[in-house]
Amino acid sequence: MATRRYGLSRGDQETQVTEAVGAATAADHVEVTFDLAVGLTKEDVVLTLEKIKHWIINGNFPPA
Repeated sequence: MATRRYGLSRGDQETQVTEAVGAATAADHVEVTFDLAVGLTKEDVVLTLEKIKHWIINGNFPPA
């Protein structure tokens, strides 16, 4: 599949990350889904995650 999903719940460790194909679900407290069909590289994904991280750190939380 062209979509990859990673998830982790609060209190889980790095070794407990779930990895699957398909659309996002509500299986974990936090999930990240990205589309491989657009030709994303590992670097693209990591850089985008950094941007999201900065948005969360510098923005209003929790979101309205």
